[in-house]
Amino acid sequence: MFPSFNYKPWLALGEFLDNSISSYQMHKAALQALNGPNFKLRIMIDYDAEQGTIEIRDNAAGIDKNHFSSAFALAKPPDDLRYISRYGVGMKAAACWFARDWSLRTSAVGESVERCLNWSTKSIIEGKADALIPVVRSVPSEEHYTVVTLRNLIHPPSGARTVAKIKSYLPNIYREFMRGGEIEILWNGQELQVEQHPVLRAPPHWDRSQPEREWNVEVALPMDDGRTIKGRIFLLQKMKRSYTALNLFWHNRLILGNVGENHRPVELFGPGNSFETGRLCVELFMDDYEPTVDKMGFKFQDNEATLEEIIIVLRREGEEILRQARDYRAPKIDPEDIHPDVGALIAVSGRQVIATPAEATVADPYPSPVAPSPSSLESLRTLRRIPLVIDGSSWEVVVSLGNGGRDDVFVKIEESITGDVSEPLRLHITLGMQHPFVVNYWSDDLAVQNLLVVMASAIGFGEIAARRAGAKFPTYVRNNIDQFLRTYALEGSA
Repeated sequence: MFPSFNYKPWLALGEFLDNSISSYQMHKAALQALNGPNFKLRIMIDYDAEQGTIEIRDNAAGIDKNHFSSAFALAKPPDDLRYISRYGVGMKAAACWFARDWSLRTSAVGESVERCLNWSTKSIIEGKADALIPVVRSVPSEEHYTVVTLRNLIHPPSGARTVAKIKSYLPNIYREFMRGGEIEILWNGQELQVEQHPVLRAPPHWDRSQPEREWNVEVALPMDDGRTIKGRIFLLQKMKRSYTALNLFWHNRLILGNVGENHRPVELFGPGNSFETGRLCVELFMDDYEPTVDKMGFKFQDNEATLEEIIIVLRREGEEILRQARDYRAPKIDPEDIHPDVGALIAVSGRQVIATPAEATVADPYPSPVAPSPSSLESLRTLRRIPLVIDGSSWEVVVSLGNGGRDDVFVKIEESITGDVSEPLRLHITLGMQHPFVVNYWSDDLAVQNLLVVMASAIGFGEIAARRAGAKFPTYVRNNIDQFLRTYALEGSA
């Protein structure tokens, strides 16, 4: 049944992110005690079209022994319902929607083991598997992560438009968490960013003699059932119909709004080409109401407030700002002052300009772990910071040693762009200390260490430069270097 669910790739991926965020929220104190007060949840999604795999991994608290079995039970809700994991269906439904075969491996805070379970829907349905036995291995007790790997995909997130929607919709769904700096979401090593739009500052359009004001109004909507819905109404400085919507959040997760087809009820926004659809944004937090199982809407029934009632109260409480949305007209602009927004252009050799560089392939195509490296190494530590100036752009290459259960890939890369022009572009490179080549050749000899670090930096920077120059599938080179060194270490040196 699950493969026929009415999912979209970004909504199905959201089910995994919900679990990661819930795990982080539930164990936030323990995670900060272990990693420090500045700990952030990082969720990394890697799609490899060539291999036909999706991998979702996080640094949340993992799934402990007491909850591991129930994580795979169907429709068994979590013990604590204060977070965004709700019905005990999402992960299994999303995994089986995406793929015929998938695996989950996890290490929980305070436990010194990793548990890995492999799932084959075909084997389960045909009765070839009446029990799933986890594979258990030892890992350092400081480890905490969950890695879900989807294989033999039914609904691959292929196509440039689908990938673009994923990269746009996921930070939109989780914008409240990302705005607060609690979580980071990465797609194939690229950190996703939340859209930020200036709020309209202007006098009321019906009385321009009044001083300018910011059109951002906090609201508290009293419902007939006794509950109160809190939120805000605001107007955009510049029209953007792809962003405006009536956004309904639940526990800070967007359930209904500007995801997919924008949720703009005519009773509130007017017809599709109205001025309200260009500027009006509403964000309401519906924590006292129940979302549907697929988290694509709310169960407005019985004595709960209906959407129609919410709109009626909104129109009453936000009468003035709704009038401004309807009446406001931007001042006329001198055509000589108009400059086209051409976006970020990347100039490469030969004066060629690439407006849309090709997507990279998956950053980490080898999910299976290998033997851990020496326990004397820290779980992850920054080893080098290398400042560079390339074609007038400042870069900082940050090289770290990874020694966790996930760090069996020779070189992992992630870009970090702050948006502050005074800050350099940062390329984070992790040298996988559990990769067989590193395990075999890392030593206390500083010259050997430096050679491996420089090699990792060159591989990572070369891929980023190729990606920014518009090269197709630049990650192929890094993946093949990884495979060559892996094969050499395991076979060639024997």
